[in-house]
Amino acid sequence: MTEAWQDIYASRQSNKILTGTLSAIESQEDKNFAVIFYDGVKVIIPFEEMGIENINKTIVRSMIGAEIDFVVRGIDTEKEIAIASRKFAMNLRKKYELPKHEEGDVILARIVAIGKNHAIAEVYGIETKVPKEEIGYGYIDRINDLLQVGDRVPAKITKLDIENSVVEISIKQTKPNPFEQVDTKYKKGGEYLGTVTGSQPYGYFVNLEPGIDVLCPNPYWKTKIEKGDKVTVRITRIDHKKQRITGVLKRLVRKAQ
Repeated sequence: MTEAWQDIYASRQSNKILTGTLSAIESQEDKNFAVIFYDGVKVIIPFEEMGIENINKTIVRSMIGAEIDFVVRGIDTEKEIAIASRKFAMNLRKKYELPKHEEGDVILARIVAIGKNHAIAEVYGIETKVPKEEIGYGYIDRINDLLQVGDRVPAKITKLDIENSVVEISIKQTKPNPFEQVDTKYKKGGEYLGTVTGSQPYGYFVNLEPGIDVLCPNPYWKTKIEKGDKVTVRITRIDHKKQRITGVLKRLVRKAQ
């Protein structure tokens, strides 16, 4: 018997939590399954055992590549596959591991999906949304530039209500805040070289250094400004309370390659 099958049988017999990468979606007889290949052993998890409310293929598809826990609930020796439950594993971690932590603790969170304005992380059996503003400092154009499905990242627990299964985390609070040093580097009225990192209808964001961005209104230039362009900006305001910098675009230095 291979080591993988030994783990499979141990999980079935003693509720041992195993971990694998969600690698596929399959359908059979009007039932949908998430699929994990655990060291070569095929493990299927019925959608109803994924521990997600209102689950559908789109949600699970967004999780492909994520690292998830599971407990084996059955073994089909003829087909050589295991049937497992992620929900059961999540409940075990929530019951036995989560109570060991409190607000302010820094833990490792698993990124299981990424949306337009938030990432979804699993923390000891509970899935939680992490909004853009808690992922990193400064302007974030695309979350995928900072996080990928399957990542394990340090995160600080900012709210914990075990009774109601609520966990809120911040990824950026585990890192130094670059705005704390902004006055030693940048001055109102100064002109600085930066890189265009994104645009919105109300203007452009220009990055001076990781976590420090300047919001500039749309200029009256004929040349189209694009992400990656090098420009100079003049700082017009530094708002310490909101940790925001505003400015104006002064010159296009170099187009993005």
